[in-house]
Amino acid sequence: MNLLHPDTIWLLVPIVFLGVVSVIVTPRGSRLRGAVRVLLRCAMAAALVLALATPYTSEKRPLEAVTALLDISASITESQGDELLAKAHTLAEQLSVPLMVAPFAGSAVTRAVSISKGDSFRGIRSAWQTLDTGGTDIARAIEGRANLTAPFALLLTDGYETAGSAREVVARNASRPLFPLSSTGEDGDTEVAISQLHAPRSVPAQRSAEIRTTISSRAKGPTIGELQVRHGESVVLKRSVTIAPGSDLSVVAESDPNLEGLLPIQATLSWRDSEGQHSVTRTTWISGEKRDKVLLISGTAEDDRFLSQILKSQAYQLRSLVAASSREEQRSVQASDYKVIVLNNVALSGIPDTLLSELRTFVRDGGGLVVVGGGSAYGLGGYIGSRLEELLPVKLLPPQPEKKRVTIGVQLVVDKSRSMATDNRLEFAKAAAEEVVRNLKDDDFIGVIGFDEVPFIALPVSRLSQVRDTAISRISRLFPTSRTNLFPALDEARRGLAATPAGRKHVIVLTDGKLPDPGPYYFDLIKQMRFVGITVSTVMVGNEADDGFLAQMAQAGGGAFYQTNDPANLPKVFLSDVKVASGERTMREEPEMSVRPGPDPLVSTRIETYPILRGFVQTAEREKAQTELLVRDTEGTHPLLASWNIGEGRVVAFTSDANGRWSSNWIRWERIQEFWSDLVEASRRRDSESAPARVEFDLRSWVAGGEVVIDLALFADVGRRTIRGQVTRPDGGTSSVEFVAEKPGHFMARLGQAAAGTYRAKISLTTADEGQKGQGAQELPEVAWEIDGAQFGEQPHRKPALQVLGELARASGGVVDPAADDLRPLMQRETEKRLYTHELLVVALGLFLLELLLRMVQGRMRVAAFRKS
Repeated sequence: MNLLHPDTIWLLVPIVFLGVVSVIVTPRGSRLRGAVRVLLRCAMAAALVLALATPYTSEKRPLEAVTALLDISASITESQGDELLAKAHTLAEQLSVPLMVAPFAGSAVTRAVSISKGDSFRGIRSAWQTLDTGGTDIARAIEGRANLTAPFALLLTDGYETAGSAREVVARNASRPLFPLSSTGEDGDTEVAISQLHAPRSVPAQRSAEIRTTISSRAKGPTIGELQVRHGESVVLKRSVTIAPGSDLSVVAESDPNLEGLLPIQATLSWRDSEGQHSVTRTTWISGEKRDKVLLISGTAEDDRFLSQILKSQAYQLRSLVAASSREEQRSVQASDYKVIVLNNVALSGIPDTLLSELRTFVRDGGGLVVVGGGSAYGLGGYIGSRLEELLPVKLLPPQPEKKRVTIGVQLVVDKSRSMATDNRLEFAKAAAEEVVRNLKDDDFIGVIGFDEVPFIALPVSRLSQVRDTAISRISRLFPTSRTNLFPALDEARRGLAATPAGRKHVIVLTDGKLPDPGPYYFDLIKQMRFVGITVSTVMVGNEADDGFLAQMAQAGGGAFYQTNDPANLPKVFLSDVKVASGERTMREEPEMSVRPGPDPLVSTRIETYPILRGFVQTAEREKAQTELLVRDTEGTHPLLASWNIGEGRVVAFTSDANGRWSSNWIRWERIQEFWSDLVEASRRRDSESAPARVEFDLRSWVAGGEVVIDLALFADVGRRTIRGQVTRPDGGTSSVEFVAEKPGHFMARLGQAAAGTYRAKISLTTADEGQKGQGAQELPEVAWEIDGAQFGEQPHRKPALQVLGELARASGGVVDPAADDLRPLMQRETEKRLYTHELLVVALGLFLLELLLRMVQGRMRVAAFRKS
């Protein structure tokens, strides 16, 4: 038990003395009753005295974190800041607690935030730009510590102040010690500096801009260092540089064309000399024009593979979804977020209802829609009678009840290595191959390759009508020998099927174990096979678990993977795979179909000649639509590419596929990327022709008379327009400014209360009628610029103010650069005190009432005794 006011305990002495005297002077006959009353009164007085002394209890608990006051002003370089943070993290790790920081500069935060070891000083400073980095007020940071419960704090600063007096604040309140950490400094007037960092204010989408860094040296000898230039988080240049004494060095880099929006360009030069390691940093900003968003929904991953790769390289931002695996994600898709939507061989059931309901409004309001064919699109995909059908520039036809069967070419690649003799696996494999031969039609093609260390062509690819009997005889001659080597056999299968005039070409690989040489060259070969329209399935027989490579081969080959422990099942597996690979649920498939111009001019692409196709979905021409390309099969010509406008938008239909099944020759075509880019561009929403052209501009800024001067140069005639800007200050506040013409193409504005930090501005050019926001109004890309803290007295110093840091430490009871052992005794804090004042007041009141009750009883007893007498 402790007392907040222990001096009041002395009041008990006179209370006890008066009590004893009262008992002594009480007449002997009534001394007992008097003693009880005096005891009650003394106890009541003692309870009041103890209440005035304020008794309490408390306990010690270990601290849950180390708190650091972090200076993020412009006088702290990034290397200094990172060094201070590293020291603080080291102390926190040694004490086995996390680190929390309370940033400060010209102002301070009144709460500490948790940081991880990966958080850089640059990131913390960027997140707390509102603290006016053009000044340092250590005193305000120490005063703000009153809101922090930590009994001590680390102080991460160089010790230089531009406002307040930290010494006076510590002298007034030295109950909680400060432990400053020191770092090596950096002279703001170094002999080597980044004298200029230049980049254009804005850059078109998917374009690179030149970033020029100029390094100046006044050193007496050559300086060797490393220059790193960042565009946002992307490192666009990292190289060693040598700056001759007394000269300038200009280094050119290119911005990242894939980045968009307003992002910083930061150049950092690091070097070492006789005095230690140094670094200087300079920042400017560049605004990348935002790309239009394109949504691609594919029926399967196989459909998505080629088209998403092609479209990702274009000057728009692509979001790719697969209907079969992303239904939940698709439900959140809003059509209005995109300029173009591409439906790639996706069935109607694979398109979310919410998106379908928005498509018509989306297109009428200026959106673009591209529909790509395949086995799950148009009539085959259930579009007939749907809301999608009315948007298409082609008439849909239902699947034909009688389908023309496509010819099949099958290569069986059978492992005949020594291990296939186990459990008669090879005999069952031969039985499976013979069953395939018996079930294929006369117009189909069959080839058999056995492989061990080298491939053995048991049967070259031949038409079944010519070799059916010979094929079974050749297959029976396979016998097991030597080791496994699949790759040459797979390549031989590719060559055998490449020139085969079959509508479908499929390779089935059978083996009983892991391949000794798995590697990426297998997938390169399978990719070549897919380009020529050959799919690949793999079959594994035996008890050994597959390591995933055979399954990956089948997935890359567009086929299926099978595994069976019973070789007797192989005939069923082979027949099942041939049936899947040769599915006949398409509208038109032939080995070669030519593409020719349609009755209407080409408007969706500039390409006039095309490779042959192997298939398409049959449709018919639609009135008022433009049929731009036709495909010819044995029954005539049919629409291949058609388009039309609906409202402000445009719809483009392509009735063949983009996954290589029918368009294998197109996948290898050198103009395939240009073709699909043309289709998307043709459907892309266009701004009004009367919209103003892009205006080239430049913006400079400096501080004069306590104001920020903004100098805007426009490199185009903008006519009689009002130029206004909405400026966001470093503290997060916004101000409106109006630019005044100084001379043609040159405008200036002023912003009061200049401070260091990052400024952002959105500048608009409007017509004389301020109420108009339509024609004539134009927004320039958002811009940003830095005002250096050096303009407000914040200058990096080569050495920290160790004398100031030492005085603050001593006055508060701390030390500079403490060890973990210096902090461990302070790693406990008192919990909230438990006061007992109220309880003692209740006791005093109870004693008072008890003494009052006793007096009343004694009085009545005296009255009763008097009446009896």
